[in-house]
Amino acid sequence: HFACVDDYLSREDKLQQLTTFGSVLNPELKLNTITPDAHGDWLNQRRDDFGKFISVDGKNNDGEVAVFANFSNGIKTNRDAWSYNSSRKTIASNFESCIAFYNKQVDLAIQAKQNNQSFEPDKDSTKIKWDRPQLKHVTLGRYYPEFDTANVVMSLYRPFVMQWLHNDHLWLNCRYQMPRLFPFAEAENLIIVSNGIGRKNISHIMTNHITDLNLMDSGSQCFPRYLYRPIGETVKGTKTTKVKTTGQADLFAGSDAGELDASNGQSGEQVVINGYVREDAIKPEAVAHFRAAYAGHEAEIDVDSVFYYIYGILHSKDYRETYANNLQKELPRIPRVATFEDFKAFEKAGRALGSLHVNYEQVEPYAGCTITGLEQGADASDLRVTKLKYGKIAGKKGNAALDKTKIVYNDRITISGIPLEVQDYVVNKKSALDWVVERCGVSIDKASQIVNDFNNMADEMGDPQYILHLILRVITVSLETNKIVASLPALRIHPLDQ
Repeated sequence: HFACVDDYLSREDKLQQLTTFGSVLNPELKLNTITPDAHGDWLNQRRDDFGKFISVDGKNNDGEVAVFANFSNGIKTNRDAWSYNSSRKTIASNFESCIAFYNKQVDLAIQAKQNNQSFEPDKDSTKIKWDRPQLKHVTLGRYYPEFDTANVVMSLYRPFVMQWLHNDHLWLNCRYQMPRLFPFAEAENLIIVSNGIGRKNISHIMTNHITDLNLMDSGSQCFPRYLYRPIGETVKGTKTTKVKTTGQADLFAGSDAGELDASNGQSGEQVVINGYVREDAIKPEAVAHFRAAYAGHEAEIDVDSVFYYIYGILHSKDYRETYANNLQKELPRIPRVATFEDFKAFEKAGRALGSLHVNYEQVEPYAGCTITGLEQGADASDLRVTKLKYGKIAGKKGNAALDKTKIVYNDRITISGIPLEVQDYVVNKKSALDWVVERCGVSIDKASQIVNDFNNMADEMGDPQYILHLILRVITVSLETNKIVASLPALRIHPLDQ
C-alpha cells in the first residue's frame, strides 16, 4: 500500500503534510495498492514491450540474439589525480618519482622480512597513492618497471574534456575489457558510451579514445565498433589481411556524415594490426536481425549502418522518454522502426551526431559570440585560464544567478552572446558547455598536491587558443546536436518488435 505527499511542495510543506496525516491508519490518507511487475519493480515500473527489442548485451543474454559481442566499463584508476593530467610531462615526472618511491618500499619490505621484522609502507600521499594491488605487491617483494612514455595515451576523461592517461595495467585498479577495445596507443576504434545501470539521467556519447569509468556517471558502459584480439587467439574459418599501422587516424573520413575508413565490416574480412586481429564487435546475427525487417533493402544494411542507427535511436527523445524506466534499470535494447525510410533517417542522424561528438575538436568554432579583451596579436599568457566562470545576474543567488550567455574567460577576456539553447544539450547531468567550464582550468589535488593545469593541454598541442576554441566548438556541437535530435522522426515500432 502506497501513498505520497502532493507534488510541487517545499520541503517544509511536505514534512508538515506528513505530520498532519500522523499515521498510515489515518482514514484521510488515500493508499494505493501496488502490484510489483515481473522484474520486481514497485515504483517506476518498466514497459513490457522493451523486452521484445534486441539487447546490446551479447555477453550475458542466455543465448538471445544480441548486438555487441563484447563491451567494457571505462578505466578505473583509483588514483585519478596521478593517472590523469593535462600534461604528459607532469604524468612522466610524477610516475618516475612514484615508481622509484614504490621500489624503495620494496627494498625496505625485503630487508624487514630478512630481519624478521614487521613492515608498514610509507603512506605519504604526496609520494604515492596506494591501492590494493600495490599494497599486496610491495609485501611480496615485487618490483615495478620504470616509467614508460609509451603508456601515456590520450583519453576522454569527461564529456568534451580530454586528458592524458597513464595506461599501465600495474597502476590501474581495473581495465575491464578495455584492452579488447584499445589494446595499443594507435588502435583505431569508435565506442558508444552509455550510463551504467541504475542511473536516472540517461545520455550517450561517441568517442574514438579510451575513456574513464565516470565519463558517463558511475559505471560507464562502452559499446565498440571493433574488437581486438591477439593473433594467437585463433578463430576458425576467418580470413585475415595484414595492413600497416596508420596511427590514431580519424575514423570519420571527409566532412559528410563520417564514413568509416575501413574495409572490414562489409564482407566479414578481418584486419591484422600490430599483432592484433581487428574484427567487428557487432554480431552477424544482429545485422541479419535488422535486415529481416526491411525486405528489398538487405544490401543497404551492414555493420556500420547498425552501429550508427543505434546511436541515432539512443538520442531519440521518444525512445528515451517512453522507455525511461527501463533504461534506468537495464542496458539499452534497440527497436526496429516501422519503415526502412525511418531506419535510414536514424542511421543518418547517428552518423552526423557521431561525427560531431568524435571530432568536436575540429568543428568550426561558433562565430556568433562577442569576445572582448582579446587584442590582435595576443600571446599565450593573455589566453591562460585559472578558472572559467559564467556571468552573474544581479539580485539572484545560486544557479539562478548564473548568466550562461556569458563566460568570464580570465581577467581580460569575456565571451558573451552564447545562445541559451546550448544548455539543452545535456550529457551526464550537465550541459556539454558546463563540463568545459567546470574542467578547463587549474586545480590542485589536496592529498597529492599534484597540479592539473589545462593550459598545458594548449601548450602541448601548440595552440594557445585551444581552450578558447574548445568553448566555441562545444557551442557549435551543442547547437548542431539539438538540431539533429529535433529532426529525428517519431519513434514508430516495426510490427516484428511489437
